[in-house]
Amino acid sequence: MSDITLSDGREIDIDLYKISLQDYRNLLDPERPNEEGDAIIGRCIGMTAEEVGALPYPDYRLIVKALFEKSRNPLANPNSESASTYG
Repeated sequence: MSDITLSDGREIDIDLYKISLQDYRNLLDPERPNEEGDAIIGRCIGMTAEEVGALPYPDYRLIVKALFEKSRNPLANPNSESASTYG
């Protein structure tokens, strides 16, 4: 099951293991160039920075929303929203 589906039907999975903590911090920095943010987002979803920049705005916002929702609880079990992830 994918994390989101874009308007063209592409299913997107968000993989936070593709970025470092520093990348995530850079993504939050409003002083960073847009292209750098697009590259970081692209690594999480398997796209190039150019592909991210060319997305329709609503698809881009959907990706960003899903990425930040997933990043708030990166250790959650994707198969069970209510299950504890602590051993």
